[in-house]
Amino acid sequence: MLPGPPGPADPEVLRGGAWIGALERAAVAGTLFAGWPQGLAVVLAVKGLGRYAQLKAPAAAERFIIGTLASVLWAAACVGVALLLRS
Repeated sequence: MLPGPPGPADPEVLRGGAWIGALERAAVAGTLFAGWPQGLAVVLAVKGLGRYAQLKAPAAAERFIIGTLASVLWAAACVGVALLLRS
C-alpha cells in the first residue's frame, strides 16, 4: 500500500512553511532593494536557526534546502525584474 499525502502527523513535514517562505522572500527582496546583499546571510541564518531542531529528519532537511533555494532564487528574480523595469 502506498503512503498517502503528508498530513499533520507526518514528522517530515515542516509546519508553517507557507508563512515562513513568504516572510523569507519579503526579507530577501528587502535586503536586495536596500542594496545590502549581506542581509541574505542574515535571513538564511535566522531561518536555519529557527528550523534547526526540525532538520534531523533527512527528508525534512532536503525539503528545507530545496525550498530555501527556490524561495531565494524567486525573490532575487523578482527584485531583478523590478530593478530592470525601474531603470
